[in-house]
Amino acid sequence: MVKPEFKPFNFTVDSASKFRVISKNKEIIDFTGSAMSVGYNFFEPESIKPAVSKLVFNNIYTEKLTEKLLNFSGFENVAYTTSGTEACDTALSRFGKPIYALEGSYHGLTYLTRLVSNGTGYDAENKIIHLKVPSRNFSVSRAIEYNDKLISDSNIPKGGTLIFELIQSDGGVNILPKNFINYVIGIAENKGLKIIVDEVYTGYGRSGEMLLFKKYGITPDMVCLGKGMAAGLPLGAVLYNGKWELPYNDVLNMQAANMFVSSIANRVIDAITEHILENVRKNGECILSKFQSIKGGSIYSSRGNGYMIGIEITNKKGEPDGNTALEIRDEIFGQGVALSLTGEFNNVLKITPPVLIDDSTLNEAVNIIANVLSSKGIGGENVVKK
Repeated sequence: MVKPEFKPFNFTVDSASKFRVISKNKEIIDFTGSAMSVGYNFFEPESIKPAVSKLVFNNIYTEKLTEKLLNFSGFENVAYTTSGTEACDTALSRFGKPIYALEGSYHGLTYLTRLVSNGTGYDAENKIIHLKVPSRNFSVSRAIEYNDKLISDSNIPKGGTLIFELIQSDGGVNILPKNFINYVIGIAENKGLKIIVDEVYTGYGRSGEMLLFKKYGITPDMVCLGKGMAAGLPLGAVLYNGKWELPYNDVLNMQAANMFVSSIANRVIDAITEHILENVRKNGECILSKFQSIKGGSIYSSRGNGYMIGIEITNKKGEPDGNTALEIRDEIFGQGVALSLTGEFNNVLKITPPVLIDDSTLNEAVNIIANVLSSKGIGGENVVKK
């Protein structure tokens, strides 16, 4: 079962600066992703607006946010939620079952998103097909062969929904190969499936792109957003084309995209400029190269796009080693940088800096991570950049 790993740190936060969490006099650079896209303290007190509900009233800030989202995404419409999980759950309800999803995915922990995220083979009771994805022990050709047989044996009718991430974040920062993505899109075309791309993690600059699906040349029916949309405030969205009979003024609950949250979301979009995205892409490549230069045996691979980087830890037999990964995470934390763990066995160090981080703070944290890895005589021989 793939789910986010949040083993607690022995650290009680009482404050935060832009890119660090603080406890009394100790500061930790936060690379866990909890600072979302841009970092903490993104807005000043004078920027706080009343939390007027969009469910009841239209307001200028949400209207501006809608205009900006549609402008940079190319979609016709947007529906608002308070999280990425809600966005995925809502999107899955639009075209219904059967649902095609990928093993190793994570779309949330509501009832439907949890069923979709975790499973293998064909879940006949819930009409969900879980397709195999390529991994270090499972080639693209083997995944395709397995999936073709699974689909054929399941004998389910045409129609339904396909949902997937281009980079499986909680699946271990697993970057899906382009030829496999083309294969999955081909399934959707052959089966008449509506396509949902989950960009809750990859969107808003984390992958080096505002929306990663555009780089892949995909034309989805819906895209789900969340996480960094409002600098950590609760906001999610479904971008979509065509008609959709949503119940209330394009929001799914009372406080989705309220006036205050939308005002901050506008500032976030304005902050993530093309210059920032180019910086994320450039720095991401440099970070991967730095980890590549550390030689040793416990890192199976380092992989990522932009500021989504995973370092997979294995034992001497090449097996996933979650215990060593946790020890490394804790030692890096002791040196002043917070990371999270991910992957099925919690053996992948996930490095997700805020996209607006300054070069000085970024380099400080990356050097700490590299030094801890080097001190243990471990490193990566195969850096993967897709």
